[in-house]
Amino acid sequence: MAGRTALILVAALALGRSSTEAQTPSLPIPVRVDTLVSAKVGEPREFWVSLPDRYNDSGEKYPVLYMMDGDFNFNSGVIGGVRQAASLGEIPEFIIVGIKNTNRSKDIFPEEVTYRDGSKDGGRANQYLDFVRDELIPRVAKTYRTTDYRILYGTSNTGFTAVHALFRNPDLANAYIAASATLSIPSFRTGRDDLVGAFKGGRRDLVLVMGEYDFPTVVSHNGMLKEAIGTKAPAGLSCRLRVIENGEHVPPDALVEGLRVLFQGWKVTRPLTESSFAEIRAQVDGRLEKFGVPGRIDEDALKGLGNGLLGEKKLAKALEVLEYRAASYPQSADAQVALGDAYRQSGNMEKARECYTRALAIAPGHAAATARLKGDEKALDTSVKYLPSTLRRCSDSRRTKATSAATASPYRRMARGSTTPKSPTPGATTTSGTTRRLRGRRSVHQFQRKRRFLVGSEEPRRDDQHTGV
Repeated sequence: MAGRTALILVAALALGRSSTEAQTPSLPIPVRVDTLVSAKVGEPREFWVSLPDRYNDSGEKYPVLYMMDGDFNFNSGVIGGVRQAASLGEIPEFIIVGIKNTNRSKDIFPEEVTYRDGSKDGGRANQYLDFVRDELIPRVAKTYRTTDYRILYGTSNTGFTAVHALFRNPDLANAYIAASATLSIPSFRTGRDDLVGAFKGGRRDLVLVMGEYDFPTVVSHNGMLKEAIGTKAPAGLSCRLRVIENGEHVPPDALVEGLRVLFQGWKVTRPLTESSFAEIRAQVDGRLEKFGVPGRIDEDALKGLGNGLLGEKKLAKALEVLEYRAASYPQSADAQVALGDAYRQSGNMEKARECYTRALAIAPGHAAATARLKGDEKALDTSVKYLPSTLRRCSDSRRTKATSAATASPYRRMARGSTTPKSPTPGATTTSGTTRRLRGRRSVHQFQRKRRFLVGSEEPRRDDQHTGV
């Protein structure tokens, strides 16, 4: 890649987000430059890749936006606008691939077009689109974590190329955004209605963007295509038109506005609370069916809600939120630890330990998970060690009682002041004698308890009085 720096820093703006979309800021990732030798167009093709700021931290897959006219469109202003819209929760995050032009005039039209001045353009658009579909897309999918959702974006003449791709290669992308597309090409103009009526590409979305003061031919022909799709297209093919106020040919914010139109209804507009959780969850879970792109509630927002519910002792609701967080972020060790803490607070120690173990499998050496598991083991060891000593003290107590019973009479006499124990008189079974023996036993027990206390013996306690259980 002679004459080109391999690292192009892209500034990603972050002006604010809703509570359900706020992310911990990450530094922009330098753009990656790559080249592949294309058999379809017979030449090396350079392309540039901008990754979402959290790509290296998240482990998740991302949809891909393929940007034609990379020389003009792949810049910090355009990419920064896309990143900002995503940070505001208006659209999903994308991997953005900019395709550098080699011979743009050949790649834009399928047939050669002659202008009034005699100059010519086109003739290689079909081969160029085959390069994108059969060579570039597989290369990107192999190199990066991508979903199957793709967008093809073009401007002016490559805006026509995007529309042409929709009808020639509908499987190339799920959605097509064409800014100020030049749709006055003779072959397309005459065959437009037939192409629309015969479309068999399934569910596909086309967004046409133009400026309020765009070229008259652009305004008229984009409007006619919108009308044709609205009246003649089979089910599955949709077209939306966005006119940017005070805009001219290819407005600077054409891509961002096209994405906002495409993902209208993506943004969560309510703060995440206990009362709004079910509604927001349904909205986010429905994104895949509605847009073709999966979505998730921001992990920090779920964490805050779950912890708040735990603090309010709403265990059932907290578990619901934290279980959803763990399922939405399966690679988050923190989510597993938080769920384990909730299970522990609810008294389910077995599930708590399972969560801590999963956290360590995700992030070996995770401090919180390790500490909690060690704490559980220490508590268990204390309980097991305490049990034999309790039983031993209970046995000692029984032996003491037996000894007390055997020596009751002598000690009874000692308690009354006699210095020499005398043998009990045989047959002394009077009521007064029985009463004295019972009193003597109580005196002996009291003496022995005092003796154990003085020599440091511990009085036996019930198991439920032990602090380690």
